[in-house]
Order: sequence, then C-alpha cells, then structure tokens
Amino acid sequence: MNKVALVTGAASGIGFATGVALLEAGHTVYFTDRNATDLDRIDASLRERARAVTLDLQHPDEQQKVTSDVLARHGAIDILVNNAGISIRGANGQPQSLLDATEAQFFDMMRINTLALMQMTQRVLPGMMHKRWGRIVNVASLAGRSKSIVSGPLYMMSKSAVLGLTRATAAEMGPHGITCNAVAPGRVLSAMTENAAPGVNEGYAEQIPVRRIGQPVEIAAGIAYLCSEHAGFTNGAVIDINGGFFMS
Repeated sequence: MNKVALVTGAASGIGFATGVALLEAGHTVYFTDRNATDLDRIDASLRERARAVTLDLQHPDEQQKVTSDVLARHGAIDILVNNAGISIRGANGQPQSLLDATEAQFFDMMRINTLALMQMTQRVLPGMMHKRWGRIVNVASLAGRSKSIVSGPLYMMSKSAVLGLTRATAAEMGPHGITCNAVAPGRVLSAMTENAAPGVNEGYAEQIPVRRIGQPVEIAAGIAYLCSEHAGFTNGAVIDINGGFFMS
C-alpha cells in the first residue's frame, strides 16, 4: 500500500520517528517543519521516498503552497499526521502558572496547536473525499486528557481542543472513508522535554509505572497503526501512550 503522507513538525522527535515509520510501511512521506529536516539520518533504502519541505504553520500562505505542491504532484495527500506543536514555559523552565498566562501567549499557542491543525486538515480533505480513503492522526497529549504536572494551562487547553476536533472530524468524515484519530503521548524524550528544569524528567519518570519516560519511536508505532489499512474501523479514538501514568 503505497500512499502519500504528510507529517508536520517532522524535523525531530515524534514527527521524525513517525515519518520513518511511514516510510517503513511503504509510503512516500513529506517531512515538513519550520526547521530543516536532515534526511541523511534515514536509511538509504528508505530515503528515496522521503521529501523534506520547510513549512511554518503560522503562515496560511505557506500551508497553501506546500499542500498545493504535493497535491499537484500526487493528486491527493492520503495520510496527514498533525504533529507540530509548541509549549510555553514559565520561569526557570518550570510549568507556566495560570496567573502568568497572557492573551498574546494564548493566541500564539492556539494558532499552532489547534488552528493550523484544523487548516491543514481542511486542505487535505477534498482529495481524500474524492478517493474515499484517508487517514488523519492528530498528536494530542496526556495534558489534554488529564491533569499535567509539567504543562501549563495554555498547553492543556490547546491539546484538549485537539481531541475535540478529532471527534468532530471523525464523525463528519467517516461516511467518506476517512478516519481521524488521536494519540495522547505522556512524557517523551524530545527537544521540548529536554529544555525542562533540572530534575523534572527524573521526577516525572519516578511516577510512571514503567519508571521511565517514552521514546519517540514508541509513539510513532501507534501513529503508524492508525494510518494503516487495518485501522479502517478505528475512528474517533484516542490511544494513550504514557507508560501507565494515566489509565482511562
């Protein structure tokens, strides 16, 4: 099954690992990110189906250009993984306080974590509807499922909104052969978590039943399943991948 996939926030972490997993599944994958993606990190046997594209999601014109270019080349984007997201830290790398959150920060957070996600979804849906096949996976967070001990209120709000849009998309697009699901990772080793204050990751790991934080490839494996042909009856679901920290 050779499909065309687009992954946002794919230069590193979960996004990069997801792109590689989709390459391994036989797809052509567009790694999009506001930073350059080093495709030389990918095994040579997979690299010929990998494409690196610079995309800053806060600019709708860039979204339009990138998606239009891919659609012109392939006719449709069959798989969309909305992974890109930002987080805002408080002083000294600690979680942001509700009293410190500002209106400007709210709009910055929601623009990337929710609005851009909706816009990218809107851009790929017509092609999916025409083919009557599509897979959309939104990367939410444990912070959107339950209380987070490391994420501030703005991040928690944005990731809760991701889950709402996932359900709305799944309900509306299911009759068109398109599924929309979410993964909600717990604490995962990434550029974002590495910027935490000293001791934060170690303290978090002590509270997880498996006694460690996750690896990007472990989240990517769940995303790859949701993008597969076998996941056609999985729609509107949230897969919690958090080492047992939160059990629904």
